[in-house]
Amino acid sequence: MTRRNLIRLVLVGALVALGAVLFVLGKEHQLFLDNQAATLSGKDLKPIESLRVTVGSGEPMEFMADDRDVVVVRGPRVPIKVELLDQNGGVTKTVETTLSFSTEDRAMVSLPALVEGLPCMLTPPGNE
Repeated sequence: MTRRNLIRLVLVGALVALGAVLFVLGKEHQLFLDNQAATLSGKDLKPIESLRVTVGSGEPMEFMADDRDVVVVRGPRVPIKVELLDQNGGVTKTVETTLSFSTEDRAMVSLPALVEGLPCMLTPPGNE
């Protein structure tokens, strides 16, 4: 193998690796945020009456019981912050975590499970 062919082979390999990294970092995911009743790990979870959720650096979203919303996030991981609110809008509890995604396009998070510290990733609608 000549030196020129070796350099070309290394450059092609580097371009393929760069393409794979950019694919993972730029992949968008639909993240369903679910504040509905659920049964996880043998525990019945009720919806939370009032909470505020911030996903990544996005705007805070307010949820009431039985609400569901969807946000589009980019990358393999995203921070999420959940604040439980009282009747006056004051924060009573804050939970912060980082969610990791695999190659799926959609994921669903149970907010009551996240607040309780249980595994919170569910099967999103349409993937059953």
